[in-house]
Amino acid sequence: MNKTSETADLIDFSQIDALLSAAGRDGVNDIMRAFWRSTDNLTSQLKRQLEDEDFAEAARTSHAIKGSAANVGACLLSAAARSVETDCRNSDAASAIAAFDDLLSAYQETRRVLSAHIDDAA
Repeated sequence: MNKTSETADLIDFSQIDALLSAAGRDGVNDIMRAFWRSTDNLTSQLKRQLEDEDFAEAARTSHAIKGSAANVGACLLSAAARSVETDCRNSDAASAIAAFDDLLSAYQETRRVLSAHIDDAA
């Protein structure tokens, strides 16, 4: 996969490649299935929390997304979750909702690029 600066900002490929070296493609696929499942659940929770204007819980949920994304090298997703977390801590509903939309976009692109990278791994 060509790691352009655009995808390099999206993913820390050195982190995912280290996982591939340590666990192999099958191991990384297991890790990523757990990450996708967890992130799917967390983004659903976060959406409900934002709709309910439960900013304290939304900040905790976005913090969890931020950390797990960082663990797999999903830089843009982690940064987007950090923005949601900050906006929630400031009780800024409009900004938090806009940041959540950015988070969802980052998540979709992260999933596409990471999945392709892992599939292409030898």
